[in-house]
Amino acid sequence: MNYQLNIPLIKILIAKDWHLQQKTIAMYLVGGLLALTFISVGEWQFFMGITLLISALIGLGNHQITSSVINERKEHTLPFIMSLPVTPVDYLVAKLVANMSLFVVPWLLVSAATLVVFWVSPIPDGFIPITVIVSMYLFLCYCVSWSVGMISESEGVVVFTMVFMNCLIGPVMFTFTRFSGIAVNISGAVPVWNAESIGVILGQITVILFALFAAFYYQARKKTFL
Repeated sequence: MNYQLNIPLIKILIAKDWHLQQKTIAMYLVGGLLALTFISVGEWQFFMGITLLISALIGLGNHQITSSVINERKEHTLPFIMSLPVTPVDYLVAKLVANMSLFVVPWLLVSAATLVVFWVSPIPDGFIPITVIVSMYLFLCYCVSWSVGMISESEGVVVFTMVFMNCLIGPVMFTFTRFSGIAVNISGAVPVWNAESIGVILGQITVILFALFAAFYYQARKKTFL
């Protein structure tokens, strides 16, 4: 099926979300970058910095989904949007561009800064592959939670999804660091990208694309917002 997107209104909806969330996003970005100052100071500071860093990225994603997707229904902003000449697909595209840009930009900055800190500090560069894997998992958590929010339109379901996905971070890190091809290289002086580490990342990308496709498929079938 062919869809004629309402580009002017999509741009307005994107600008609205950017305007409403830019200060909050900046706060989480600063928090994530400040957490990096602890990582290379000492052993316990390393773990504290990693915890703060992950918490900042989790908070960034969860706060954005809650305020942008869920609160629009709770605060009755969506009925106004429904009165505009936009289709569910227009709305989804606007949310996808706005939300992803508001998350991906700080996520990339914090992730890149983390890799730079690992690269220039005494921390073994062998940590870099698992760091990328964990960073990708945080992005996966965001995309899955966002897609569930767009599909379910239920605060309870979204909160459960966010909590469930975030609770898996520990088990995910434990599991991946036990992969023989990853574990043997963590303490190495150089990052090693082998079939296991690359396979994990490709698997994460597959889940991300599937989640986004599911949201698009669901919204494309809707004729109205109801």
